[in-house]
Amino acid sequence: MSKYIRYRFKTKAIDDYRPLKDMKDIQMPWWCSGEGEDYAIIICYLPKETDLKEYWDDDYDIEEQEREEITYTDRFPKPDWIKKGE
Repeated sequence: MSKYIRYRFKTKAIDDYRPLKDMKDIQMPWWCSGEGEDYAIIICYLPKETDLKEYWDDDYDIEEQEREEITYTDRFPKPDWIKKGE
């Protein structure tokens, strides 16, 4: 059974596309993957039972994938504020 959902979506908040609630509290990563004329593309992980709307209430064009673990890459590195060892 999957523990996380990896989301890729657009948000209309291009000037400030940060989540509504601090992701440090739940130790889940997020990144801005790109920007268009009137949107930003966000990649984030959330625990499976968490509602994306709690963090981005203007999300649309949502893609989601169930994941067993969080995957970091050169393009999507582990944020400095995520606790060591997690």
